[in-house]
Amino acid sequence: MQDIKKIKERIKTLFLWRDVTFTSFADYMTKKTGKNYSQSSLSHKLARGTISFSEVIDIADILGYDIVFRPRKGWKSWEN
Repeated sequence: MQDIKKIKERIKTLFLWRDVTFTSFADYMTKKTGKNYSQSSLSHKLARGTISFSEVIDIADILGYDIVFRPRKGWKSWEN
């Protein structure tokens, strides 16, 4: 449940930083991807945690952000 909240809050923060509403973003995302998005469908996907990683990539791309994976300090392999 915590991970779902984190994703939702991070994406909402990106919208806030770009001064974009869910409604205008959903309209644009529909045009860009050819898939049907609405304010409520995006909001529900975030609330339920059913948003796909490819949709998160699309959101980041449209808002002008990169998703970066970097190694954590102190990470230990599960194989040891």
